[in-house]
Amino acid sequence: MAGRISQAQIEEIIDRNNIVSVVGEYVHLKRSGANYMGLCPFHNEKTPSFSVNESKRLFKCFGCGKGGGVVQFIMLAENLDYVGSLEFLARRAGIEIKYENGKSENDDKLKLKNDILSLNEKAQAFFKDGLARSKEAQNYLAQRGLDQETVNKFGLGFAPDDWEQLTKICTYGPLGVSPELMVSAGLALKRDNGTCYDRFRNRVMFPIFDETGRIIAFGGRVMDKSLPKYMNSPETAAYNKGSHLYALNFARKSGSKQVIIVEGYMDAIALHQKGITSAVASLGTALTIGQARLLKRYFEEVIIGYDSDSAGQTATVRGMEILAAQGLRVRILKLGVVDSEVKDPDEFLRKHSAEDFMVCVEKAETLVNFKIEIAARRFPPEKESELPDFIRQTVKIIAAEPSASVRAVNIASVSKKYGIDEVSLKEDVEAAASGDAPLINTERVQGAYKRVQYRKGEENAAQSPELSPDGKRLDRLEKRMIIYLADNPSDIPAYIDKCREEFCFEDNKNLANILHSWYINGYAVKRETLLVDCSSKLSSELTDEFEQVGSMTTAAELLKNLKKFRFKYEYGLLTENLRSARTPEEKSAAMKKLNELIRSSRT
Repeated sequence: MAGRISQAQIEEIIDRNNIVSVVGEYVHLKRSGANYMGLCPFHNEKTPSFSVNESKRLFKCFGCGKGGGVVQFIMLAENLDYVGSLEFLARRAGIEIKYENGKSENDDKLKLKNDILSLNEKAQAFFKDGLARSKEAQNYLAQRGLDQETVNKFGLGFAPDDWEQLTKICTYGPLGVSPELMVSAGLALKRDNGTCYDRFRNRVMFPIFDETGRIIAFGGRVMDKSLPKYMNSPETAAYNKGSHLYALNFARKSGSKQVIIVEGYMDAIALHQKGITSAVASLGTALTIGQARLLKRYFEEVIIGYDSDSAGQTATVRGMEILAAQGLRVRILKLGVVDSEVKDPDEFLRKHSAEDFMVCVEKAETLVNFKIEIAARRFPPEKESELPDFIRQTVKIIAAEPSASVRAVNIASVSKKYGIDEVSLKEDVEAAASGDAPLINTERVQGAYKRVQYRKGEENAAQSPELSPDGKRLDRLEKRMIIYLADNPSDIPAYIDKCREEFCFEDNKNLANILHSWYINGYAVKRETLLVDCSSKLSSELTDEFEQVGSMTTAAELLKNLKKFRFKYEYGLLTENLRSARTPEEKSAAMKKLNELIRSSRT
């Protein structure tokens, strides 16, 4: 049983993990005098305020206030506890931890995890032996274009068509593994009578590695047309699907700052075999925030190469929003640049060279262009009846870009491609970007196309002032309530009306209504799906609050704090209105509203 980590070994772990080297895997650092500076990974900022001092072995962000040593940094960056962070750093430095006597609260979980990792190694040896014995499986892999070097690199194997062979080998004889561990590891299933049988049978096996190369799970694929085509390990103490990426253990060593993320094992393997080693697979189409953060640790740009079918395109948009919210540059692979007939990278590379594939990478589309293409398919701009909706969508997409220069480039591109008057389009985009009133009507412009006009609520209306501290806190609380509902969709019917009544900010009200719509229409409600239709700014703001909502968060506590800060925010606004009132009538109206607010807070 594991115990405490000695102080001597803690000091060794810290000594062997240079803080500049560790932080540099997450943050682009530049030397500035005695310190290294970079953009803080724990809050959004444009001017570097994150400092690392190598001699003192400390980091400090002067923007958000977070600071500490290398262990505290990993606790924040990896969302680990103190012991978990030490173990993470020990693995990074190749240190074997020797635990002292004494039991900690993490011991049982850690022991189970280590037992599963050890068992996975034995299962991998079994599957590799199975492949060596199966000519059918060898021929299948050869037909898929995989050479022996690639098979060995990825540790591919084969699970025989036998109900209990792996279970018997592991549970009987010298290995002596318990049936319960076989089930906990996801390698076996339990019958009603209590006996166990193998989960994977008559399948080509793909070991799934974590970023350090440990086998954490398996995926199995049939060699015929039977279903299910793919079968994967369930989540275990060693494996969380949303926290890992297939082939990242190889891709992170590629030396490239650009990663290509594909959908399936075979897509990633095909790319590596062709020498494109900065490729990973997302173990499914639903990219998670955890995976995005993992990519951010090693790369700066992501090329998404999901399938070209509708499900793949939907996943691509979701994935791009999640990745962009983490500060990664994102583009979409368009295989049709070279071959419009192929659907995925594996199929492409069986017909074309690696050089052809890299042509597609070089011509990969930006997020804006990809979303505008989707809008054009949904609302064909050549149809006069669809044109206003296409322009509305296009304006919304371009306006979400925070850089005025990038917006100008996108406006010029859309204008040229779709024949929309550039001056009119620019006016609409800039109006939307500055927060003016929503689209309300359309009118004719040059080139037989229409433009969308924005009407301001009041003539010469001033830009909305920055929120007060109470307003900012209220906004964050509203977002936390939305995240809570995304985590607990069964509570949506009970609290949606409260959200509509209590929320002050329209973006948050709209998100709450979207969640409710998804729920009543039977769609999956998850944190990540919140980011799909959000602007980059709103996505980032939501992501900042994700870690503030956990299993102990309650709706009642959120609503209590929300009401408190709504009162403080509205009281501040009305007090300011009273101070700035110029006429007796304005002062009287402001005082009346202030008194109404105070009375309503007492009921």
